[in-house]
Amino acid sequence: MRKTRLAFATAGLALLFASVGTAASPQTVTISSSRPSVVFGKSVTLSGKVSTGKAGENVSVLAEPFGTTGFAALATVQTVSGGHWSEVVKPTIETSYQAKWKSATSSTVSVKVRPLITLTLVSQATGRFSTKVSAARSFAGKFVLVQRLTSTGVSTLKRVTLDANSAASFSVRLHHGRSRLRVVMPTSQTAPGYITGTSNVVSVSH
Repeated sequence: MRKTRLAFATAGLALLFASVGTAASPQTVTISSSRPSVVFGKSVTLSGKVSTGKAGENVSVLAEPFGTTGFAALATVQTVSGGHWSEVVKPTIETSYQAKWKSATSSTVSVKVRPLITLTLVSQATGRFSTKVSAARSFAGKFVLVQRLTSTGVSTLKRVTLDANSAASFSVRLHHGRSRLRVVMPTSQTAPGYITGTSNVVSVSH
């Protein structure tokens, strides 16, 4: 009888320790992004790890673009050695991401997006330039700032309003010597869903 009770007690302790071990090691999955912001059209890498550290586990990547309500499945990836996973994404507007593995859901990471702005010299003789802003929506009627970069800092030359194609052409007076120009679109014009965008720098010798 004593042996039977001892066996039951031992089994009970084993179950208790097993449950404690399980409770101390819940299933978890993590997520992080390779950068906090990206230019429209460029990609960012999401990565994370599952708590088992096993390869071959299926992880669902969920996305919630700005302006939508709720996360939707974007991709399913498999973990590699160590339980690590990664996925390359290309957000077209500010987007929040989560990872889901079995019953576990990760924290949320957000990737902000800058519009893609190009600046092109049209005519050096007249100081004529063109600019275009690209994103997932139109910026018609919004404005950009034309700036000159010098060794002493940055000065804003003019404000230019974008047309129906989110583009514009303009002229500036070029200094003798070398001029370095760029176009900036402040967050007041890019929002909502986008942050400040900056074009390439064009250098002109005059």
